[in-house]
Amino acid sequence: MNELDNQDGSTLIPIPSGEFLMGTDAAAAELLAQEHGWRVTRFQDECPQRSIHLDAYYISRYPVTVAQYTRFLDETETRPPSCWDDPRFTGPSQPVVGITHWDAEAYAAWAGLRLPTEAEWEMAARGDDGRHWPWGNDWDPARANTRESGVGHPTPVDQYTAAGNVSPYGVCDMVGNVWEWCQDRYSPDYYLHGPPANPLCTKPVVHYDAHRVLRGGSWYSIADRARCAARFDRFPQMRRRHIGFRCARDA
Repeated sequence: MNELDNQDGSTLIPIPSGEFLMGTDAAAAELLAQEHGWRVTRFQDECPQRSIHLDAYYISRYPVTVAQYTRFLDETETRPPSCWDDPRFTGPSQPVVGITHWDAEAYAAWAGLRLPTEAEWEMAARGDDGRHWPWGNDWDPARANTRESGVGHPTPVDQYTAAGNVSPYGVCDMVGNVWEWCQDRYSPDYYLHGPPANPLCTKPVVHYDAHRVLRGGSWYSIADRARCAARFDRFPQMRRRHIGFRCARDA
């Protein structure tokens, strides 16, 4: 499998078929809780850690940028993002933010792609060895745009590439900068009963509980939320200045 150039300007990175460690084991969750001063329940939705098999797929090297999304808007009648008039969030090489899950799906379809599953996102970010961050197990605030960086807004998607915000597969900017929409519906106990191969949570909506999964942390997040295994969720109609997306496709 080789890298592919997609019609929307994205470079697609191949992720080979195989197994990886998804989630966080109980002992690591306890250590995280102690280190950050949280209750261990904060990390329970990413437990237990388990071995997951995924078929081969491709994922975008970077999140979708403002420049790419501008072309999409020019060719469709999609509503612009909520912060489209704010220069802090509309630099051409910044990740597009302020869009709903449905907007992200619409862009992906226009580009001939799709959103990644939660499992695909995590494997692309951490490789097969269960590391905490794309570069390894030790946090380094110089490698990602999180609250610790003090930037206070999204940065160009390639700004931290040279600093090492690159996964074992060569996928970049996966932690910090912007949370990224995934296909899955959010279920806090999905890791207890999800399948061991190609998992995708499609639980029925009950009492308006239609939250979708977000991954990767953002410029607004502290370091523990920017781990490869950290999970977050929001209603699909939410438009926030720290939420963006990247695309994927089948191999």
